[in-house]
Amino acid sequence: MAVAADGIAGVFEGGGAPPGDAPFVADQAPVADGLPDGDDEFEVDSLEADFKAALNLNSWTSGPRMDELTSRLEREVETAASFEDDMAPRLLKVLEENLATAADASRESGVYPPLSPDVVLGALRSVNFNGNLEACDGTRASVNTLPLNVVQIGVCLTTYQGTGDGGSIGHRLYRHDIIRKNGNAEEDVLKFITSRSSRKKRNALSEEFGDDGQPMSMSDMMCRALMTYAERAMLADRSQRIWRMGHGGPMPHEMIVGSGRKELAFASLEVLRRLLLDHQKFIFVPSEISDPAVVTIANTMRPLQYAVIRNTKDIIQGYIEGTSYERPHYKRIGLYDAVKTFQEEAGSKVVLCVYRASSLAPGRIFYAHEDHVHQAAQIVIADSTLQETRGFPNLIDIADRTCRGMFEPGGLTAQVHAALARTGSPFRFLGERETRA
Repeated sequence: MAVAADGIAGVFEGGGAPPGDAPFVADQAPVADGLPDGDDEFEVDSLEADFKAALNLNSWTSGPRMDELTSRLEREVETAASFEDDMAPRLLKVLEENLATAADASRESGVYPPLSPDVVLGALRSVNFNGNLEACDGTRASVNTLPLNVVQIGVCLTTYQGTGDGGSIGHRLYRHDIIRKNGNAEEDVLKFITSRSSRKKRNALSEEFGDDGQPMSMSDMMCRALMTYAERAMLADRSQRIWRMGHGGPMPHEMIVGSGRKELAFASLEVLRRLLLDHQKFIFVPSEISDPAVVTIANTMRPLQYAVIRNTKDIIQGYIEGTSYERPHYKRIGLYDAVKTFQEEAGSKVVLCVYRASSLAPGRIFYAHEDHVHQAAQIVIADSTLQETRGFPNLIDIADRTCRGMFEPGGLTAQVHAALARTGSPFRFLGERETRA
């Protein structure tokens, strides 16, 4: 809950310091006991006043006095948490009354009663611990130097049965900014300057930038796309288990749009069809989701409870509406029609769901096929109860740790640094942070 606007509004007006010699301490601003009429407007106004006050450094608290902010912090946290707890029953009632008739509702949309402990134990014994569930996760590591950027991608399958190793694959990508094939250094540099300038414009929205505003590394979106593609291809084509669990969303943006590469987009659609429409028995659990409404709904669930919210046609619609996919080029090569067809076929069958594994854990989100969503809910809740405070699938965490151990980024960095040392330039191409003591 935001601080009352009246408490700090005067700090910014006139740009001067608050009365007295002591620095302003935000903790002295009173917190309202209840929200006035027009809650949203109050919150916006309060945030605006807080932000404007922060532009005047006289309103900040000196470092040695930060402990004086503790009491307000405690009040804010306790008030906000109490508000969420009080709101949960009302939200559950709204969901129960409206989910079935909401836009993009699935035939399975609704709030379902909490699972019994016997159902959870049954799922663990018959599916999870019986080797009928396999999880996949990937990891990326990169080493960026002036003459060469290296990106390593690793993907692992993991199950509870036997050694748990269902297979692992790795790949490395290299990008040389200058490759002197003809020995004409002047011509190479001229081409390099021209191509880098155009690359800066082309990748302005997807690359990371340094302090000078220049792109720092290989397109992060392309590397993410390759990793998520490999994860889903492993689940579709290499896993032999009945149930297959992935990390993230089932149809991530970087795969559907192909990171600007049509061959990746077409290949992604084929892989996702095999996994989502042909195999169907999948579960995807993201670490987080950007829609605050979905997060709020997830947190209203009671322990061992789940709800099926809607289908996912709107997710794919957001990828193509108002984007370059609507340009004539993508329609000529058939990609626009392919994505629209996939939206209708897969988006209508893949459903967005929420659940909560325990009273200590936050609500989580998962995706499943409409025809198998209730069994999927039992499996994901059962696996998440193994981590009472996280409430996140334990097998995904095991897959993550396995992958990071097998494709440890420090090894890649050490190899690059050793190779640079052999050239007589152990430090010349390293970034400032890499040589910081």
